[in-house]
Amino acid sequence: MSPFALTRKLGDDDVSRLFAATRATLNSWLDRLRVEAGDRFPEKVTAFRADFAVHGRYGKPCPACGDPVQRLVYAANEANYCATCQTGGRLLADRALSRLLRDDWPDTLEELEEAKASRREG
Repeated sequence: MSPFALTRKLGDDDVSRLFAATRATLNSWLDRLRVEAGDRFPEKVTAFRADFAVHGRYGKPCPACGDPVQRLVYAANEANYCATCQTGGRLLADRALSRLLRDDWPDTLEELEEAKASRREG
């Protein structure tokens, strides 16, 4: 599911899947952090952890499919996502970069890889 899917446009099945996935992810992380901290207060709290699926992992392989994690930047914020797993292979448009590139903005991972390869060759 796209990280930018509008909740008002989700069907009942999608809402149920999102709720179940959110609950499972939060419970999983609560369990991990409780084991890690034990009886102590957590010493190092950070928004980025090496074992996150995609958050903070731009350019690294998605743990589910192996394709590179993509990044969308808006002002001072960044969102990471897997185009293959979350958007059906479609690259989301970065507001500034896609406006700059306009028609040259790649729509898919394949187009992005082709563009990178042609830059390396030329």
